Amino acid sequence: MNWLDTEHRYGAVSRALHWSMALIVLLMLGSDWWMEAFEGLGEAAAMSLHQSIGMTLLALLVFRLAWRAVNRGRPAPPAHWRLAAKLGHLALYALLLVIPLSGLLTAIGSGEGVALFGAPLVAADGEIEWLEEAFEETHEVLVNLLWFAIAGHVLAALAHQWWLGERSLQRMT
Repeated sequence: MNWLDTEHRYGAVSRALHWSMALIVLLMLGSDWWMEAFEGLGEAAAMSLHQSIGMTLLALLVFRLAWRAVNRGRPAPPAHWRLAAKLGHLALYALLLVIPLSGLLTAIGSGEGVALFGAPLVAADGEIEWLEEAFEETHEVLVNLLWFAIAGHVLAALAHQWWLGERSLQRMT
């Protein structure tokens, strides 16, 4: 098993990060549904789980960006696709960074703070209504943009696989 990326295949760490983050992102995108499903646990418990998963996703993103910086052997897209690939990945990474941060600011504004699987992570000192309202709306808009970025990412992967015949899916699985 190769841990590092090569020009022909993504390494084990890159693949694990990609697919674990993809699963967590899909879980979070479905959080409106599962937060309602777990409402019997209490709204605070469901929100705490949502926040904990979001902060975990943020930590994975930081690790992924660090890994990407030191692991430079990944497959390069063809020259005519390079700019689109860079912009697409930049959009995904930016959204995956600012969505949890906007959620964090929403939680601080609500006066509830944030816990990471029960352990206090960020304490809040009373409600700041304008902060909560501004970032709650921002959080929702950014999540909707993430849906589009993911759709573009999936469509690009499928185009590379079947239209361009580049075997991109084999390199990531």
